[in-house]
Amino acid sequence: MIEGEQMSFWDLPDKDETAANVDAFLRGQINRLARQAGCKLTDIASPDFSNPSVTRSRSNNVEEKMYKGLQAIEALQAIRYTMDKTYGLSPQILVKYYIQHKPVHAINRELLIDHDSFRKLKTKALCEFADCWNSTQEVFEWNDEDKLDLQVY
Repeated sequence: MIEGEQMSFWDLPDKDETAANVDAFLRGQINRLARQAGCKLTDIASPDFSNPSVTRSRSNNVEEKMYKGLQAIEALQAIRYTMDKTYGLSPQILVKYYIQHKPVHAINRELLIDHDSFRKLKTKALCEFADCWNSTQEVFEWNDEDKLDLQVY
């Protein structure tokens, strides 16, 4: 899109740039958040929304660390929730590649994917993630300053 040009509701995101943006987001955030949360990635599941969120006070350094750890867990749950909201093989591709860190050949074998199809399916999965991410941020009720649009136009 040309700078200064108005974006229309009907404009479609650039598939390749959006996929690259989501890939960079997932690669950069998942491991950082897991370290901050002090948990294993494989322990992260989609959240259960039957329990209301609890506001916690932050009065000392230990509580501050705990609060940041809980925020990191929530962010990881949001990522996993978004992966689960994608379609077809996409959730499996995203979880196996970004959370379980399985090599492409193992994913291809497990999901019966042709070697040449993986790149196309991964791009599709990443674009679906970007589509679902905006609604995930609403579900988790994040502040506007914490929201991130992963789509590139």
